[in-house]
Amino acid sequence: MNKKQLKISTFSDALSQITDGMILGIGSGSTIELLVPKIAEKIEHEQLSITGVCTSNKTAYIAKNLGMHIIDVNDVDYIDLAIDGADEVDPQLNLIKGGGGALFREKVIDAMAERFIVLADDSKLVDYLGETFKLPVEVDKFNWLLVAKKIEAYGQLQVERRLANDIPFVTDNGNYILDITLNHTIDPYEMHEFLIHLVGVLETGYFLDVTDQVIIGTQNGVNIINK
Repeated sequence: MNKKQLKISTFSDALSQITDGMILGIGSGSTIELLVPKIAEKIEHEQLSITGVCTSNKTAYIAKNLGMHIIDVNDVDYIDLAIDGADEVDPQLNLIKGGGGALFREKVIDAMAERFIVLADDSKLVDYLGETFKLPVEVDKFNWLLVAKKIEAYGQLQVERRLANDIPFVTDNGNYILDITLNHTIDPYEMHEFLIHLVGVLETGYFLDVTDQVIIGTQNGVNIINK
């Protein structure tokens, strides 16, 4: 199976956890864009009453076009279940997310959720965070370069402002993304604390101690890892 097929193989276990009356947090990225039509099919087929809260404008657009009931995060006090993908998953189920640039909204919704499950193919499993993917950090446009220089000075790290079609990538919140090349000596907890206290940093792509379950698609079947 290719990566797309491996992702799709995780959907059945995720869909089985969606039940009537739920407020559902719906993530963003390639995996979730494949999942959303399956959620819409389940809602229609089983006549479920599901309210969705989305982590990106793109996901919300897709879901609404499929007839799903989508509301703003400020209109809910809790989320029953959040489903999202990840760019990396370490042995403790800590994540790097934000490859699509929606890390702040993803973190808001995942933190609100009673349960947070992650769908991924086995290429996302790593020994340490930063092994295969750069750490995204959402920063204000006003002082992004100053922030980048401070990060570079912390352990002589390489920092790049993300581009899309040769122009700076801008998040749904109107900010820039800095991508940081990490190494195995970086402690995620210490690094997050350093970054989050820099003036101009909105949020980091570290998702630490928030994941309840990871559903992994492999060539030998689906593996479910619980916290």
